[in-house]
Amino acid sequence: MKPHYFVSLLGVAVFLVAACEPPAQHADMAQVKSEIQTIENAWAAALNERDIDALMALYADDAQSLPSNAPVLDGKAAIKAAQEAAFKTTPAGRTYSFETLSVVGTSDIVTETGLSTYKDAEGNITGTGKYIAVFEKQNGQYRCIREVYNNDQAPAAAGSKSIHLFDMPEGITEAEWSASLKKVNDVIEGLGYPGAGYYFYKTEDEATENYRYYFEGVWPSAEAYTKIHEDPAYIAATDQMGTLYAQIKAVQMYRRLVSVK
Repeated sequence: MKPHYFVSLLGVAVFLVAACEPPAQHADMAQVKSEIQTIENAWAAALNERDIDALMALYADDAQSLPSNAPVLDGKAAIKAAQEAAFKTTPAGRTYSFETLSVVGTSDIVTETGLSTYKDAEGNITGTGKYIAVFEKQNGQYRCIREVYNNDQAPAAAGSKSIHLFDMPEGITEAEWSASLKKVNDVIEGLGYPGAGYYFYKTEDEATENYRYYFEGVWPSAEAYTKIHEDPAYIAATDQMGTLYAQIKAVQMYRRLVSVK
């Protein structure tokens, strides 16, 4: 009988403990949404003012960021380094705004979906995007622990192109050249032209003896081509290619093309 007696007492004890605990409180999600929108307003202000410290204060130490067209950033230090690099190539006068569309979860863990808008110095919209962010309440304050975001704009139509046929010079690897082009493309996207930039290819035909490599520049229009190429950020990025492009330029066949209507 003792086992049954013990189980009965245990059941009564569990019931009493449960009865004494306060009922679970349901979060007021309208209020939570308002709080998250306030955070997004502060986020935009930090970006617009290029205030890295204010921006980093919104992240948890172990946050992860999954940006558009880039690897995962693991931890606040990695996110900070990437953002500091982005500030250096962000066009002067560019501003950001974020709109919280919805929130789900509890008062302690909240998942937000939202929209982002980018404007140039004249106030013209140059891009839009969407994002998901997860916030956790830490010491009474929401901190971002996970985020993923990307742009809405499709790759730029090839209104204008530049083509470069070449054989890889000795001492340059495919990986080095691909990495150099990516750095320039990141700057071009920062200027408000996602999808424009350089794309790198090589032939799979082993019988081809010459011009086995090819990269193209894709531009929305001839006007965009000129604007990008005259921008100081683009010029600085291409200058960083150093001798890599100089060696390729010495052996390439180059043509600048426009679309035929």
